[in-house]
Amino acid sequence: MNKFNQARQKQRSDEEQAEMFADTMDMIARERAVLRLFDGNKSLQVHSLSHAINIINQQLGHEYDNMLMNISTEELHILHDGIKTLIHGWQHSNEIDTELVKELQNPQNFSDYQDYIKHLLRLSKLETTIKALANFKN
Repeated sequence: MNKFNQARQKQRSDEEQAEMFADTMDMIARERAVLRLFDGNKSLQVHSLSHAINIINQQLGHEYDNMLMNISTEELHILHDGIKTLIHGWQHSNEIDTELVKELQNPQNFSDYQDYIKHLLRLSKLETTIKALANFKN
């Protein structure tokens, strides 16, 4: 493979990684918004479906603003390192330690990264898993 093709392949890989990172940060914002909305309760009382959608969108907007304005450099580095490890764990799930596979909620069961992070989101474990992974090195 010549250097031009190698550079093009690396650029595609970098773009894919950046997109996966952005998707994961978006899901973290969604997880935080839901946790704040429910505030420990098992249900949320709303008047109608449109009322629920408005409340959720409003909270999500607040969470995006909060993340953009108030996230510390240290927390951003932790999230970055954890997300890199999460992506690596998903991409190489058949090659990693069995205990880590369990901790990552069996990433080998998901052929699509979006489905995998949505699964972690449904378990309310996305951000906590990412922060725990920040200490691991790929």
